[in-house]
Amino acid sequence: MLSRVLSVSTTRTLFITIALFLLALGINLIGLDFLSLTSDECFSIYHAQMSPRLIYHHLSSGNNPPLFEWMLHYWMRFFGDSAFSVRLPSAIFSSLTTALIYVLGTQISGARSEENAANSSLGMIAAILFLSSNYSTFLAHEARTYNLTLFLGILTTLLFVRAIKNESPWQFFTFGLTGGLLCLSHFFGLWILIAIGFFWVLNTKGKYPFILFIGWAMLGFSMSFGWYLPNIWHRFVDSASQGTWVNPAPWDAPYLTLWKYLNTPVATILAMILLVYAVVKLVAHQPSRDKPAVRKQNAHLLLWLFALPFFGQWLLSLNHPWSIPMFTERYASITLPFLCLILAMALSGLREYHNQRLYNFALALFLSTILSGKNFTPANQASAKEALQTAKVSLGANWGNPIILEPYHSAFQVLYYADHNRFKQYQFKQHQPHLIYDHLASQLSHSNIWILKTAKSLDSLGLSSESQLTYLRFGTVKSAHTKTIENQLEQLTATGGKIESHSIQIPKTLWGTWEIKSEAEFWLIERK
Repeated sequence: MLSRVLSVSTTRTLFITIALFLLALGINLIGLDFLSLTSDECFSIYHAQMSPRLIYHHLSSGNNPPLFEWMLHYWMRFFGDSAFSVRLPSAIFSSLTTALIYVLGTQISGARSEENAANSSLGMIAAILFLSSNYSTFLAHEARTYNLTLFLGILTTLLFVRAIKNESPWQFFTFGLTGGLLCLSHFFGLWILIAIGFFWVLNTKGKYPFILFIGWAMLGFSMSFGWYLPNIWHRFVDSASQGTWVNPAPWDAPYLTLWKYLNTPVATILAMILLVYAVVKLVAHQPSRDKPAVRKQNAHLLLWLFALPFFGQWLLSLNHPWSIPMFTERYASITLPFLCLILAMALSGLREYHNQRLYNFALALFLSTILSGKNFTPANQASAKEALQTAKVSLGANWGNPIILEPYHSAFQVLYYADHNRFKQYQFKQHQPHLIYDHLASQLSHSNIWILKTAKSLDSLGLSSESQLTYLRFGTVKSAHTKTIENQLEQLTATGGKIESHSIQIPKTLWGTWEIKSEAEFWLIERK
């Protein structure tokens, strides 16, 4: 009889898992290639064209390890490098993450039997919250490593929970192996492992041979990531000593980041209330027969996995003598699945500690506030394709004049759309990452598009003598280099002529009924 119940429970869990994956995939495919590729996406595509050896050498000194580009390299061999093709793996990984959130929710629900765990709504609520987030859709529509990192992060956590439950050395080895792959997808995967490590140390209490199991986990980790540790050390030293190009985070960055993840300010405020409730009511509760100690441990684990990476990156990014500024909302996205699980646990607690009516009201209110801000094609701040098309129409007969491109790192996306054949001619046979922008500049010059890497480039390229120039700039924030270039261009008309400035407006929705803040502009410069 028991085996029959367990079989029904397992079948039901498997069915819901597959259904959630298919639902998430269907949603993530909406408008997958509607927006043009970003510069970061084209950066990944460009490097993924190289051999696996060159991918490693070119990325070993960069921000991200090469696992995603290696995967994309073989994917593109079969499916090409169109926007839909290169973004499809991210949509798949995001859908897998949605399904695994449900599975992890059933594992940590604290139920006393497999049947109750399968019937628990905690995992279902968390999966729906994740799927409702505009930011999860944003990442699913981006050909970058972040969805692979989210997937490996939730998979690593699930393997850890099962290893702790079964006390199996082999499962601890698998946990460590997957954790290494997590870090090989993004350095910030280490936050997940550090959070798990703190939880593990604080909750051992002699219940299992801790040293033996951690040895198996370290063996798996060293096999998949140990060989890459020198690279991460050098990268950390460089960032700490030389700083980054990112501005320090503001004091209210946690609120703004939660707003990004939860779509609306009202949902953000409700989530903050639920997070406080989760800490007070679910973590601080006293174990009982109806509410065993496993519930408290699970709440501790989720809070470690959310709070340490989320607030740790924010504290490091604040403006202080030891600051290492970073993209807090993007890098903290590894906490989004765990945020959804904590919120689901808090909502479930309303039913357990209070009553069903309060739970129904809170769940309906919270979901409605999130879904009211849902966008199936969230803006990705890319505009290369639209900018080139708009500039070509606006310039008319003047199309073909020299185009000055700024900032220089936008060369990846501009070359992708301006001359795709030359984009695929990377021509690197050895480790030469310092020559990439010189090569891109050479390829763009065939389309009469020029990168000004120094303040003297305008004269050295002979562009200052041109009677007509076009200036194309991407992004809303101007660097010191951009300001210098624009000052030089403005001086060209000091003795006569004019500058016509045009903004590039990008539609916000799939149907193009709204517009977002312009992310590009171009100038038509005429000298007399």
